Amino acid sequence: MVATLSDGEVETLVSVEELLSAVAEAFKALSLGEVVMPPRSRINVQGVGDILLMPCLAPSLRVFSLKVVSVFPRNLEKGLPTTNAVVVAVDPADGIPKLVAEARALTGLRTAAATALSVKHLARSDASSLGIIGCGYQARWQLSITQRVMRPDKVYAFDIYRDRAERFAEEMREKIGGEVEVCGSAETLVRSCDVVITATTSKTPVVLKEWVRPGTHISAIGAYTPEMAEIDPRLLASSKVVVDFLNAAKEEAGEIIQAVKSGLMRWEDVYAEIGEIIAGRKAGRVDKSEVTIFKTVGTAAQDAAVASILLAKLS
Repeated sequence: MVATLSDGEVETLVSVEELLSAVAEAFKALSLGEVVMPPRSRINVQGVGDILLMPCLAPSLRVFSLKVVSVFPRNLEKGLPTTNAVVVAVDPADGIPKLVAEARALTGLRTAAATALSVKHLARSDASSLGIIGCGYQARWQLSITQRVMRPDKVYAFDIYRDRAERFAEEMREKIGGEVEVCGSAETLVRSCDVVITATTSKTPVVLKEWVRPGTHISAIGAYTPEMAEIDPRLLASSKVVVDFLNAAKEEAGEIIQAVKSGLMRWEDVYAEIGEIIAGRKAGRVDKSEVTIFKTVGTAAQDAAVASILLAKLS
């Protein structure tokens, strides 16, 4: 019998410790070539929406997963969500489907885990201030999970819509039991923070090179098409850049794609995949003053990681 889980049930079943361990294993296996992960495929539905398919076989996690994501912008007119997703999990031992789970919370969890792991390996050990640019749905997961890794003394938030930043700050103050200060500009936030998370769909950089202090770590999670860009290409060219999966970054990491096209950097300048650092094949941060940037576009291996946790809980 196939189990079904709602977003709320997914959130309840997955602990932060399990999440970070499983996603770390997924990234490591991905970089070591131990994961079968075909490129994300897109099917346009008669011009009104797109359906994305993200399959992954992760033997070390004992799971095959397939995430189906639909993006239908016109749903707004009907009062329906524009983006919907489910994950199907199959036992690779016998090929039997075991689980269908709503994937909004799952995606938030696995994306936040990527940032948290980047902070663990790339941020300064004494980093004490955390800032988030873009205060939408993803931002809540980003702060909830990342603050468990770095325990910031100060948290800052900025959004181009001030009221959204205020709502985010109010909600998260209660959730994390600490102060969240709303900044009047992205520049003010970046200049104040040791760790910066960008969670926007901007097509122009929201973090400029001249704002960034030595020793800053940036996790850029928002730009996922060649046209989008959250990070100043000059900053990319002068920083240690780490990605989740190089093949995917070459197709989807807009700011790096644009920096390469402009001649400011080469793909060979990307320092590592995060899985290589987790596996110990490359060092993380080696200098307190270096600026580190983690660029993630999201991988099906991360979905498989969360699916593996859910399967274990249900067995």
